Amino acid sequence: MSKRVKILEIRLDQLESEANKLDTRTHRLYMRKQNEQKLMLGSYFHVSSDKLECIAPSGERVRLTFKDDNYASLVEYNLDQSWSRDENGERAVSSKVYHNGTTIKDLDEYAVEQAQARLEFLQCAVDHDDDMIAAWNSIEKKYDKLIDSFRSKKSELRQAINDQYRDINKLEEEALELKLTKGIKFTRSESGKLPSIDVRWDWEINRLLNIKVLRTSASGKSADIELVQKSQRWDEEVKSYIDVKVNNTFKSVRMDKIRGLVRSAQRNSQIV
Repeated sequence: MSKRVKILEIRLDQLESEANKLDTRTHRLYMRKQNEQKLMLGSYFHVSSDKLECIAPSGERVRLTFKDDNYASLVEYNLDQSWSRDENGERAVSSKVYHNGTTIKDLDEYAVEQAQARLEFLQCAVDHDDDMIAAWNSIEKKYDKLIDSFRSKKSELRQAINDQYRDINKLEEEALELKLTKGIKFTRSESGKLPSIDVRWDWEINRLLNIKVLRTSASGKSADIELVQKSQRWDEEVKSYIDVKVNNTFKSVRMDKIRGLVRSAQRNSQIV
């Protein structure tokens, strides 16, 4: 790795650290907003039963549930929201109530208590619907303003990070092209294999020992290359196969195949 690339990567780490901090701030503000909206919605609902309760599981929903089973919702108030905003900049403009039809087997005073609690919950929704929608939008706008205060900074950081990646990639491509014109030697991977390359869509050259770019096309999309390949031949003197090196040249091999070969060899520690 060149000194210039190291400097750029240090700066890239700094930029990404700053961006991560802003992402963390955004997430914390979002969670604070959700919690504030939950508390606001929950404050508008109450029932007289000591066996039932009103809970707000999210910033857009309130449920009437059993105290020993918060998942069994009897009635649910939901705020409708949209990703787009109306002419007043508001996302929540309406609401709805889901009324769960419950089968009651034991006809006793508790059945009446449940029915009464449903009515009380619905009455809260009817009485405070407009107030809840207005309060929800007010909280939404407040946190939108806070998040927008550093949105431009996040955009600048993202652009700077993209520029940094582009500069690093450019330097790495230049370094790779220089290495290829001088020649790159390969060794076996941990599994004992030598790298290979597709010089054509239907022609793979394997057991590579060396690659060298002889000439690059004007477009830079292909190159003429020289490959040194490990092979074997029969030796009459020793009466067995011996290792030999075979040199061949190939024209107009795609550069993405050549780069892929080198990157794969780098990952597998196959470059001498």
